Amino acid sequence: MAKVSNGKRKRDLSPASEDSNNKRSNGLPSPPTQALRTKGPPRFTRCFEHLHEAISLSDLSELLQYAALGKTVTQPSWCRLHHQRKLSGVTVTILDDVTQVHFYRYYPQFKNLRRRYTTRCTLLPCAGDVSSSILNSALSYADTVTSENPKSDLRWHPVIRKFGLKTRRLSAYVLTAEEMSKNKFPLKGAPDCKAFVCTGKDDHVTDNSPLYGLDCEMCLTKMGQEVTRVSLVDSSGQCVLDELVKPQNPILNYLTRFSGITKDMLARVTTQLSDVQSKLIQLLPQDAILVGHSLDCDLRALQMIHPNVIDTSLLYKREYGGRFKLKVLAEVILKKEIQSEERKGHDPSEDALAALELARYFISKGPQQVVDLHLQELWGGPPRLPDSPVNGSSHTSPTLTSPLASLMSSGPPISRLTFGPALLKMGQPALQLGRLAGIDSHSSNELWRRQSCSSDRKVLEALRRQVQSHSLCLLQLSSYAQLLTHTHPSYTHRNLRKLMGGLREMCVVYVGPLSPECTERDVKRLCSSCGALRSVRLLSSTHRVHAVVEYELLEGAVLAVERLNGCELLGCPVKVQRPVGELTLDTEEYLYDLFEDALNERVIYATGVTTDDLQMTMDQFGPTEGVRLLPQQKKRKHAFVKYHSTEAVEVTLDPSAEPSLGQVKVCRALTPPHLCTWVPDAPETPHSNGENGVTEDRRDRQEVGEEDVDEELEAEVDMKTAGVMRKLDSKVGKILDSLPDNTLSIVILPGKESFHGVSQLGLCFLEVKQRSTASPLD
Repeated sequence: MAKVSNGKRKRDLSPASEDSNNKRSNGLPSPPTQALRTKGPPRFTRCFEHLHEAISLSDLSELLQYAALGKTVTQPSWCRLHHQRKLSGVTVTILDDVTQVHFYRYYPQFKNLRRRYTTRCTLLPCAGDVSSSILNSALSYADTVTSENPKSDLRWHPVIRKFGLKTRRLSAYVLTAEEMSKNKFPLKGAPDCKAFVCTGKDDHVTDNSPLYGLDCEMCLTKMGQEVTRVSLVDSSGQCVLDELVKPQNPILNYLTRFSGITKDMLARVTTQLSDVQSKLIQLLPQDAILVGHSLDCDLRALQMIHPNVIDTSLLYKREYGGRFKLKVLAEVILKKEIQSEERKGHDPSEDALAALELARYFISKGPQQVVDLHLQELWGGPPRLPDSPVNGSSHTSPTLTSPLASLMSSGPPISRLTFGPALLKMGQPALQLGRLAGIDSHSSNELWRRQSCSSDRKVLEALRRQVQSHSLCLLQLSSYAQLLTHTHPSYTHRNLRKLMGGLREMCVVYVGPLSPECTERDVKRLCSSCGALRSVRLLSSTHRVHAVVEYELLEGAVLAVERLNGCELLGCPVKVQRPVGELTLDTEEYLYDLFEDALNERVIYATGVTTDDLQMTMDQFGPTEGVRLLPQQKKRKHAFVKYHSTEAVEVTLDPSAEPSLGQVKVCRALTPPHLCTWVPDAPETPHSNGENGVTEDRRDRQEVGEEDVDEELEAEVDMKTAGVMRKLDSKVGKILDSLPDNTLSIVILPGKESFHGVSQLGLCFLEVKQRSTASPLD
């Protein structure tokens, strides 16, 4: 690393004093922290004790708004997104018409979703178009606007959104590698920059690093625009390089009106591009920061790569991602005229100096003062956002009661600000892909880009082409919804009820034979030691009395089979066994997959724990990260305990730990943390119906008018559904692989608000994509 001689290198740039850095922001959001200073990648967490609480689409929209817009909006209360500023984008994938029941019934098919997404939340059923509901969701303001000053709304200003309000040091405005890539700067290793020359000036920049203004003029050759004049200005404002360059290819148009270059000027020039490249490398110190206006174009014309740059067209940001011309900024900010029409062409040394002075001014004044001083001249007044829902969404945002809404009530109405228009205002338009009704294959309105795709495969292809240029992508995968359109509604209804019944049936055990004097209460007393009971029913029609016991959770049934077999009840030894049926034949394989679920890697299920000694009992095997009690009986509790290490789990489950546990029964957790029960409000199973009543299956046939259901066709529907779920999961994995690192990926199974009178919960998967996330599945 190059050192500054005696620490006395001087520069003209004088940032505001330290006191200005400590000024309060008058209740407005604090400026974003520089990405390089943030430790660790972005990540998503949710408190273990609250994982069982269902979230709504509004909660999810709140998270998406915070991920895309930062602290300008309210941070979600139900979770925490760490290092939000380091996110490279957000992608939401919606599996149309898929529910939570589908995921757990076809659990083995969803290898990507269950192995590569580390957070899973129950989602309340979503109605209507999920994508449009998200984009039309009302912005949830942070409680930061307290001043009755119209400038309070400057938090939506593109400059403030990018840089915050406080004055920052020089190094804070140097573009990151991600920003350079997004803005098409030449980068080392990029496929289109293989022949480019690196300056090699890659020392760590500091707030004392020197600034150099750079500008080039081009002429048109048969290979496109080629550089014909290069100017470099040092930090004192002196021009240290002003060279004419002979293009390698014949000139077709000198573009004299803009470049100022004429045929006579280049007639005797022998300097080649390689010569100028060498001179630039010699002139620039190791920690030099190049400054220019749309500097990416100049560096590409020079065919050079330099890692540390400040682009003034990105400092003075315009709404919707637009850029000001250098001539306009010089006139308004510097009060000087450049690129005069009276003069023939531009002077690159003059333009380079103007860019350098604009950068100095911005850094010394700070973003807030720049905006305050030039708000009307440059941006035409405070920012305004569209205020009405779009894309035909039925969602309407309620009138805000925040101070900002009250503040703006006397001016143009902005009380119903929505997410999609806000993204566009910030120059980050959203992308919506899928089978979108009512539009052609390619369509864009003024609020976000919509592209209709004929298949899930086309959605994936379109995402791969466009993901780098959109901060929010919403994808709709509709292959299951397409399958439903070719399936008779009666079979769809029966299949869903069958799926629900199958999940519920895994929580059922048979207990018996029982003494004739045995009552349901006796059975409850025995079986409740293994977990919360959903129902107990005696079967007196069998040769000997048995009981059908249904647990709320799968762990209860597993513990009952393991621990109660051979126990005596009123003097009779009983057997505890699972029912054998079409839907339970694969139970052992299913249980194995649940044991391998990463969500339960360090979680155990404990039953029979009293409230008073719960923490003491479990802490003796290792420190716990969290304990989640289930609302059950008054004295005994059933709980999920999460340890800090897998070793503590192994010690707890070891048979040698039983004396220390006493009456407490434990097993490895099977129920994912977001579930309180398996299939709430599920239909009755054949094992839990009345003995002489009409079975649920028969009742279902009567309801839909299908007494003679084709069971072969029904089995075919189930097989096709399993195949579609497997393909959907494969697409989810490929989508995750296609995303840049540090992208927040969310997958939504929207559920159904009402399906023949029964609401079906949805499911939401969340993960921040990292290299490890993208590793191939075994």
